[in-house]
Amino acid sequence: MELTTRRLAPIALALLVGVASLSSIVAPAAPAITGDAVDPTGAVLGAEGAPDAAPTIELPAPATPAPSFAAAGSYGTATPAFDATEVQDVNDRETPVATPAPSASPSATPAPKATPAPKTKAPSATVKAPAPKPAAFDPSTLTGRNHVWIPSLGINRNVAWFSCERVRPPDNLMYRWGCAGENNVYLLGHAYSVMKPLHDAYVNHTLKVGMKAYYADSAGVIHTFVVKWWKVTLPVAEAHWAWDPQPVSSMTLQTCVGANSSHRLMVRLVEVNP
Repeated sequence: MELTTRRLAPIALALLVGVASLSSIVAPAAPAITGDAVDPTGAVLGAEGAPDAAPTIELPAPATPAPSFAAAGSYGTATPAFDATEVQDVNDRETPVATPAPSASPSATPAPKATPAPKTKAPSATVKAPAPKPAAFDPSTLTGRNHVWIPSLGINRNVAWFSCERVRPPDNLMYRWGCAGENNVYLLGHAYSVMKPLHDAYVNHTLKVGMKAYYADSAGVIHTFVVKWWKVTLPVAEAHWAWDPQPVSSMTLQTCVGANSSHRLMVRLVEVNP
């Protein structure tokens, strides 16, 4: 009876882990993406979706500027000449000679000259200093016990113990599962919190073969692991290949993906020399 109970516990947890995770993060499941050593067992399911297109926002047309008019010139009006005729004696037989008055020339006031607008000097471009590069990750500085670091995903977490007999769902912690077989450091956590960087890397296609993870065991020894492959599967008993014993020192990362956390993302790593 004890053996049967222990055998059913992994299946029960596989059904539990991640159900309390992302209800708000709906990541379309995708076909399995594998590296250089794909485990042939397990169902590969899921499809990814595409983000909704951004709505089109209509902007009001720019206001038409009021037309500008040049100032009209001021012009004077010529004063008409007064023609005076010389008055002579009526007995004078000569034809009176009219002396015309000099004609007055109109005096025109010239239009004011336009004042040229002052030249505006274009502002000089501001040269931005390059952003400082982040400090390189140095594994030799790592210390601790029961801790995991995945620098490329920004994961830096303490690891709690999740016993094989536990049936209560995981809390908001990074766990090591006690049901996993020998040579299989099995870490699990919710996709909305401690494993969100792993979930997002899978959805955004930035999860890569060769990514490194560092694990400090209970004795404080630092182990280096690299990603070899990953697979998406339903939380069913047939997915036991994920938590089975491994022939070499390995690590398995598990979190939820898909609508309503319907599937499990299993990422397999193997230990390498630092």
